[in-house]
Amino acid sequence: MASKEERDYLAQYIDISNARLSDNDVSLLNDFINNIGSHFERTTSYDGWSSDGRYTRTATNEYIIESDYTITHNYSYNDDDGQEGSHSTSYSEARDIINILKAVPELL
Repeated sequence: MASKEERDYLAQYIDISNARLSDNDVSLLNDFINNIGSHFERTTSYDGWSSDGRYTRTATNEYIIESDYTITHNYSYNDDDGQEGSHSTSYSEARDIINILKAVPELL
């Protein structure tokens, strides 16, 4: 469990009010605070099937550590049949940030 001093330091930047933090979580959040402006993008391509037949989808996931100590996740896709879409989500709570950093270690 993180010490009171560590929690007080993190609380200056991130909402940790409802988070149980392990030592590893504290380390990740400290790295997060020190990597403002970091960016990672991953593009994947895969085939799928619809009622119109086979299509190829190219999907891009972009993660940005913002200056307000949030992570923005931008998702977009393009299908070879012309369909496309996108959405963006911002994460500010400690547990959400930790889960993203564990899933996308390249962001740090």
